[in-house]
Amino acid sequence: MQAGEIDAEQANQELIYARHDLRMATGAKIIAMDIIDGAVPMETYRFPERCLLLFGAEGPGLSSRALELADDVVYISQFGSVRSINAGAAAAVSMHAWISQHAAIQ
Repeated sequence: MQAGEIDAEQANQELIYARHDLRMATGAKIIAMDIIDGAVPMETYRFPERCLLLFGAEGPGLSSRALELADDVVYISQFGSVRSINAGAAAAVSMHAWISQHAAIQ
């Protein structure tokens, strides 16, 4: 095999994973995390239990196509420079907000 190629067994396993991911995503709402006009502040937003969170590049944010596909657009409130936040930091904050709303913390 050449670099980047996988054998039939690996391809089959990847297909199984992809089908599982698709079944899990079915019915999930798409939530775009971006600070644009009309977006809802995360602090007042109730995340759906089944959702996919989209994050854009630091600076430009999400593409217009990604925003069109989103069911809701939510932003993380900030002070100071507010156009962008590191995508990893935004993901951590957003996932923590989801967990605080949906996880059974003991």
